[in-house]
Amino acid sequence: MALLKTDALVLYHGRCACVTALNDDKISIRIEGGSSKSVRPKDIEFLHPGPVTSLPPAELPLPDCQEVAELMEEETFSFADFTELLYSSNSVSAAYSAWKLLSDGMWFSGSVSGGVKVLPPETIAAKLKAKADKENEKAAREALLERIRNGAVQESDAVSLREIEQVAFGRTPSSRLLKDLGIEATPEKAHDLLLKIGFWNELVDPHPARADVLLEDPALELDDLPEEEREELFAMTALAIDDAGSNDPDDAVSFADGLVWVHVADPAAVVTPDSPLDEEAKGRGENLYLPEKITHMLPEKATELFGLGLQETSPALSFGIRIAPDGEAVLEKMTLSRIKVKRMSYGDAADCWEEEPLRSLRSELERFKEFRRSSGALFIRLPEVKIKLVDGNVEITPCPVTPERELVANAMLAAGAAVAKFAEENGIPLPFVVQPPPEIEERGESFVEMFALRKACSPGVVQTVSGKHSGLGLEPYVRVTSPLRRYADLLAHQQLRRYLKNEPLMEADELERKLFVSEDAALIRRRLERTCNEFWTLVYFIQHPDWSGSAVFAHRQDDRLTFMIPELAYEFKNRYGGKLQLGEVVNVKLAGVELASLAARLRIE
Repeated sequence: MALLKTDALVLYHGRCACVTALNDDKISIRIEGGSSKSVRPKDIEFLHPGPVTSLPPAELPLPDCQEVAELMEEETFSFADFTELLYSSNSVSAAYSAWKLLSDGMWFSGSVSGGVKVLPPETIAAKLKAKADKENEKAAREALLERIRNGAVQESDAVSLREIEQVAFGRTPSSRLLKDLGIEATPEKAHDLLLKIGFWNELVDPHPARADVLLEDPALELDDLPEEEREELFAMTALAIDDAGSNDPDDAVSFADGLVWVHVADPAAVVTPDSPLDEEAKGRGENLYLPEKITHMLPEKATELFGLGLQETSPALSFGIRIAPDGEAVLEKMTLSRIKVKRMSYGDAADCWEEEPLRSLRSELERFKEFRRSSGALFIRLPEVKIKLVDGNVEITPCPVTPERELVANAMLAAGAAVAKFAEENGIPLPFVVQPPPEIEERGESFVEMFALRKACSPGVVQTVSGKHSGLGLEPYVRVTSPLRRYADLLAHQQLRRYLKNEPLMEADELERKLFVSEDAALIRRRLERTCNEFWTLVYFIQHPDWSGSAVFAHRQDDRLTFMIPELAYEFKNRYGGKLQLGEVVNVKLAGVELASLAARLRIE
């Protein structure tokens, strides 16, 4: 510190400073950036006697470090000699520039007070390579960001863009790329960006990944059908009636000896309680029906083995139901069976409408339907559609309520009502389905009244305490006709099989524990189905950019109006400023689609 004087250049905690005053035990300094401080001599390191005219001092051009390194060889230089060697000068700027180069650590090591020596050649080479790699990486990233901003990404950018995909899929909450682009890291904004730059097209559906739902069928092995006594009901004509193209028929209907027979697939024969298959099905809750894919809760082989009519004969759990004079469904027989099934579409059933067994079934089930009506059942008639993705094209097909569909639906409901009543009378715990009545007085037949009624209905709840399902007009009620598709139905079958075989029944609390898991999983899938149906409807709009059609003004909330497009069963909101009456039909035209935010812009004309 002998050369220390005012205006000298010193270092303070890695920053340059200028000495402004010397006291007995303290030194006053002005630090780069403008602040002043009084420090002890040991807190600073002398760099140059000065005078300092600016902080930081001007930096000199970088010398040829390779040449300097060769001159230094393995010798240790004082900092002053090191500065002289670098710049042929020992000015304030030269000293500051030499310190910056030493601090960089790329070529030299040491300190101002301890001297400087050149690093080994292999160390220098490694450091230079690392620096070049970092600079190249930075340049490449800047180029990538520019391509993203300009919508000019290349195939080679795919790996880098995966981090944005992970945000769009909901798998990670952050992305450095999105941060650098100044875009909030939400799934919707990541999705929107991927669409805008053309890295994704409209056929990429991110919603299943966001829901963290498996899209593959279970890979578990299915045991062969066990040897057990089954009643052969081959004399009955059993019809499995479903949509054309359906590939998992799990129920069929017959009529014999005055009874309505409902035959149901019997996967519970091999999917036993608490088995690996049972646990897998419980964790999935139900089949997942998406326009792009169907994912089953049971292995594919279960459909092959138990789907009714897929083999020459089919194992089933059959319910013989008498429809009482007042229309109530009464279970007269329940048996493990083997049946021969004829598969047909609803259109095929219409062609055979006056033939047996459909003729007899029709009259019996019409009486049951009127029983439901007298019990307060809600018959809500609103448009429904089926949405499918076929070879990259979205197909939307209306599902009109036809007599054939009603017949099958009422047969399934009759089975559920009859089995539930039987279980209640015989103390069999089952997963009953209950639904409270809607809190609405008007129950008219108009489109608007039915829309309001549906909106007022609460979802059904699956529980082990029986009660009324107000929407169906049934008390009690249990679902038993889709054990290939729904876990609650499979659970009911497992319990009914135990009853038939005189085995100990599962207690209600055990059923509750299973339902707690399965119904939560099923709810996630049902929500996902609704979201994906909305997504693919918007893709349909994108594929038909000139679309126009009719919509019904269905509901008003303040200035927000809800419309439904019947042919697509699609609801949208609009703040239309004109005067409209509820139920009025308006012409609408597609104005645009915001796929990432699940919104269509529809203009009322």
